[in-house]
Amino acid sequence: MRFARAGSFTIAVALFGAACSSGDGDGSGSIDDAVPVASSGDPVVVENQGGSLEGHTPRGFAGMGTGLFVGDNLNPGFPDGDGVQLFVTFDLPDTLGSTDRVVLRSDSLQVRGDPFADLGVLSAAPVTYTEFGPHLFDMELDGEPIGCTRVGDFSIECDVSSAFGALGAQDGQNAKRVQFRLRFDQAGDRDGTADLAMFNRGDSNTNEAGLFRLEFG
Repeated sequence: MRFARAGSFTIAVALFGAACSSGDGDGSGSIDDAVPVASSGDPVVVENQGGSLEGHTPRGFAGMGTGLFVGDNLNPGFPDGDGVQLFVTFDLPDTLGSTDRVVLRSDSLQVRGDPFADLGVLSAAPVTYTEFGPHLFDMELDGEPIGCTRVGDFSIECDVSSAFGALGAQDGQNAKRVQFRLRFDQAGDRDGTADLAMFNRGDSNTNEAGLFRLEFG
């Protein structure tokens, strides 16, 4: 893994070994106030895409990488006190009505160090972007961050109902897309050791569908 900082600064990453690169794009998108759920009233579960619109970025400089993890001291060369944040994308079906409750959930949590104790609350915030890349590191949010709860050893859940009205629709009338940024309150604790929450099924460098899901209803 390498992080490309804006300009010529590059950090070699030894902890996970995924390839990272720079890219361009913008954060444009329209606002959609509807909260989707199946019109029949049955609960709907929508999985994250698991592709090129997802990954992680540093918090303090422009860079990017594959894999869904958040925390600090990503590798021995990463700036002490800086951290990483992750981005996930969900494509929503067009046969949806409305509901009062939407939960963002993952059962694929793995932990290195003690990020939930050392870095504060893990929060999810609605964002809108058309391309995943280094430019997302300091992007403007579409709504306030919402605290997530750790459930047991391997799960988190975040009630994002209040934020859902701020999520953008980017692909026309029928193919609506919603996206979230997840990160801890603190970028890092400056203790020189990794504190990471990683979401994967065995390979931390791989973006996979279903590592996160939205549950409607």
